[in-house]
Amino acid sequence: MTVPLIEIENLTRWYEKSYQFVFNKFSFRLYDKDFLILLGKSGSWKTSLVKFLIRQLKPPKKTIFFKKEDIARFSDSEVQRYRRDIWVIFQDFKLIDWKTVYENIAYNLEMRGEKKEVIDKKVNEVLYKVWLFDKKDIKIPYLSWWEKQRIAIARALISNPKFIIADEPTWNLDPHTAKQIVDLLIDLNNQDNTVLFISHDMNLVSYIKSKKRWVKEVDLS
Repeated sequence: MTVPLIEIENLTRWYEKSYQFVFNKFSFRLYDKDFLILLGKSGSWKTSLVKFLIRQLKPPKKTIFFKKEDIARFSDSEVQRYRRDIWVIFQDFKLIDWKTVYENIAYNLEMRGEKKEVIDKKVNEVLYKVWLFDKKDIKIPYLSWWEKQRIAIARALISNPKFIIADEPTWNLDPHTAKQIVDLLIDLNNQDNTVLFISHDMNLVSYIKSKKRWVKEVDLS
């Protein structure tokens, strides 16, 4: 029997002051190489779920599992190892403004102690994939939203994580550009990366389904 990469079982959470449910026995399974769409309108706590998944917020015990291991029981060092298997593409990119495009993408490889020639090769390859090679020496504040989002995806590509969480990655983008972002994520999934795509945009969901035959869908709203 195939073991889920991520499994959520009956996650329940509420506002402490009002006792209004944030999650009420919420469950889903994410398997290796899946493309899973997590739907939810604004205010449906999609981003809170991401924080649980990366252990920025500690979930209740026996609710979120990574390969059948309860992440609520992870020690600090185990949390750090677990996070190396995940890459989150945030709405606000989380880029380093005073670094160039090249430096932002190379940063994680430098932290791992990769040799310069290896970093150069990998970064240049990924820059071509996301159509940013001609922007490699430009600093982040001088780029468009579309270019910043491509850098965020490039950082995911070069990190080669177990799975990628795309948290509203097309927010504030026009429909044409949003589809280009989705195409990049579909391409990542076709290369055997597991993708959790979080969105409220039903037009994009329809577009994904037109491009991919096997797509899973979970509604959080």
